[in-house]
Formats: sequence, C-alpha cells, structure tokens
Amino acid sequence: MEHVILLVYLCLEVVEVEGKSSVLNDLFVSREENICALTEYDNKRIKELTKENDTYQMLLDKLEELSNDDISKSKVKDSLESYIDKVNVIGSYENEKFYKIGFIDAMNLIFECMKQGI
Repeated sequence: MEHVILLVYLCLEVVEVEGKSSVLNDLFVSREENICALTEYDNKRIKELTKENDTYQMLLDKLEELSNDDISKSKVKDSLESYIDKVNVIGSYENEKFYKIGFIDAMNLIFECMKQGI
C-alpha cells in the first residue's frame, strides 16, 4: 500500500504548474545530458539518415558562386546559422515535451495495471 501512496504522490508532483518546479522537470534536467549525448551507434545512424542531405554545404557553395560581396555573404550565412539555431531550439523543446508526455503515459500505464491487478 505504501508503494501505491508513493506513486500517487509522485504522480501529483509530476503535474507541471507554470513557473514552479516539478518532479518531472527535475527528472528531465537530471537526465537531459544523458538523453542528449550521442553514442557511436547514434552517430552512425544519423550519418545514414542524412547521407543524401548536404543542403547546408550546397547552400554555402551556391552563395560563393552567386556573389563576390563578402559582407552580403556573411549576412546570409549568419541568417542561415540563426535559422538553424531556431530549428534546434524548437527540436529541443519538442524532445523535452515528448519525454515528459512519455513519462506521464508510463505512470498512467502503471496505475491502470495496478487498478486491474496486473
């Protein structure tokens, strides 16, 4: 029975309240470094998935061909880098959101199994 009470308490603490820390936020922050670290397998898989996508380098090459104006090229490159940073920030937010939703789904599954005596 103590385990059930602890799980219910943990589930209540997991619910995020805007501006306040939660157990789920703390768990994500403590695991974030491990979650984001790429293993040798991850690097190999990413390389396979992106082997046909050299868009960034292609854009830089085209930029070199189109203009001799180094200032304009620098501005375009900075804009491209800024856009890439924005995409990465969005991806990071989405990954955090999916991690937290998955955790909550797992908690709900545990409660459902306990309720059904599984």
